[in-house]
Amino acid sequence: MDQNDVKEFRELTRILERNLELLNKSDCCSGNITTAQCHALVEIGRKNNLMLKDLAVILQIDVSTSSRVVEELVKKEFVMRESSSTDRRSVQINLTQKGQTLFEKIEYDMEQIFDQILSLMEEKEQKTLLRSLKNYNQAIEQLMRRKAE
Repeated sequence: MDQNDVKEFRELTRILERNLELLNKSDCCSGNITTAQCHALVEIGRKNNLMLKDLAVILQIDVSTSSRVVEELVKKEFVMRESSSTDRRSVQINLTQKGQTLFEKIEYDMEQIFDQILSLMEEKEQKTLLRSLKNYNQAIEQLMRRKAE
């Protein structure tokens, strides 16, 4: 890949990041939560009895940041925290009924949005995009693992 391709790739990635952020904001703001809180709420909603430390790993943030995000969701009554029944040092987090309702709305709304986006593309392009995004994410994760070593 030549330098112009690298520059174009970077520019397209910046635009993608910005567009996805706008989609996330428009969806999550309906629940009066930040994008970080939205990401946390969705991950908590997708797993039962998620541990705070596991949420931090999934979101790729430190535990103290994860704890602050969860605390804000607790204050807004979307999430409940409780000590783990197997390890009192660990904190388990789950959605409240209010949180479950918001989670389901976010999931539904985002599925509708992405369905609309994909419907604007030919089926062959959709398959190519999905395969390419999978490869792109794997390459990013591989680079991050190398940097961590």
